[in-house]
Amino acid sequence: MKHFFDLMEKILGAENGEVTLEIPEGNFNLLMLQALRDKGRRENKTIRFISTGPRSKRLIGSLEKGAGLPEIEREEKEAAKVPRSRGLVRKLVVPFAFLIGILIVLGAAAFGALYYLPKAEIILTLSPIPLVKEITVTVDTAATEMDAATGTVPGTSQVVEENGTKSTPATGTAIVGEKAKGTIAFTSTLNQHCSAGARLKEDSSSLVFTLDAATDFAILVPQDKAVTAEKIGTAYNITSGKTFHFLSGCDSIGSIAGQNSDAFTGGTSEEVTIATVADQSKLLTDLQKELVSKAKETIQSQSGIDEVLIDKVIKTTIVEKTYSHAVGEQAEQVTLTLKIKLTTITYKGTDIQNLISQSLSSLIPSGYTLFPGEVEIEPLDPVLKGSKLTFKAKVSAQVIQEIDEEKIKNDLAGRNARSAQDYLNSLSDVNAYELVLWPNLPESLQRIPKTIKRITITLVTEE
Repeated sequence: MKHFFDLMEKILGAENGEVTLEIPEGNFNLLMLQALRDKGRRENKTIRFISTGPRSKRLIGSLEKGAGLPEIEREEKEAAKVPRSRGLVRKLVVPFAFLIGILIVLGAAAFGALYYLPKAEIILTLSPIPLVKEITVTVDTAATEMDAATGTVPGTSQVVEENGTKSTPATGTAIVGEKAKGTIAFTSTLNQHCSAGARLKEDSSSLVFTLDAATDFAILVPQDKAVTAEKIGTAYNITSGKTFHFLSGCDSIGSIAGQNSDAFTGGTSEEVTIATVADQSKLLTDLQKELVSKAKETIQSQSGIDEVLIDKVIKTTIVEKTYSHAVGEQAEQVTLTLKIKLTTITYKGTDIQNLISQSLSSLIPSGYTLFPGEVEIEPLDPVLKGSKLTFKAKVSAQVIQEIDEEKIKNDLAGRNARSAQDYLNSLSDVNAYELVLWPNLPESLQRIPKTIKRITITLVTEE
């Protein structure tokens, strides 16, 4: 069977229209000859058979006369003068011929699968020429098409509103509580008036209290008056029998004093969490950033992934802003409800790519082209004014020699691995290559697919 596939490969590898095949004496039959002849016809090649002995000569003669396999087998048996009966010969020859036929069909199918089903991936490494240039670009919402002469591309005015809420734990702390209250019996040595809020202190502790209501005092006439601690806290819950003197708010502060017959009560204090300026500022920054990102996604979904936004010229306006707690207000967490409006001008990436290609075309020498996928565009100093967006486009590109991928595929189709490698080595514009064949067979069986649809070429550049 090995001779059969060797002859098949010879038919496929022949470069002219005529193929000469030497037919071996052993392990060969008429069906194999017919398969070789049919393969030559499909490949548009003339097959010339040469015998290597009497048996192969009879096979070739039978093929040319149109004889069948059983007939030639019978002739061989008779020539060998094997003393067997006709019935026994028939019983042996028919199954044997059937088995050989199945093997040939399976072998031909396997060979065809190996020849037509493989896939080839070829990676060509090229040496690029770097190109850096700045181009003035105007994105105009009034433009309808790209104009390379003026550097203008059509633009789209974008106005999007987004709203949302966000919460954060309150981080401030404060001491809160109630002020102590009590009653003092005052005695004055002069007729005088004390206004509401007049300040007085307890002599032993210097704790300050204030008079709740304005009062006129007569000489040596005791009066009980309500007072309130100046600050919150339990320290102002003083015991009875304390002496008080006024600090301010009376006509003659040195001529009046008082004592409390009952202890003061009601003073309390505790540490609580409150909203701070930092809490509100963080909420505004974070939520606004999220809403801007959401607005950009809205623009992309409405306009397509090819739409380009320049972050530096996005104008954000706060439409509504409401905090759940004011600064200093007791709260475990602070919530912001925010609505913003985003305004900008966008353009299509394909338009700017076409503009750059036309603008750079005069700089690219004959036989060279821009390397696809390696053009970087950086917008410098963008300015949004009215219906126009202007900026300098810093273009970083790579220029490579033109590669005719279709010609390479056609030239490679049907070659064996060694021949394909020799061909790829001969490409003067290619610095290096990688050839990957599927399935991974022994080198003698590896072959580039005959159909170019199963050949892929990828271009890469040296780093």
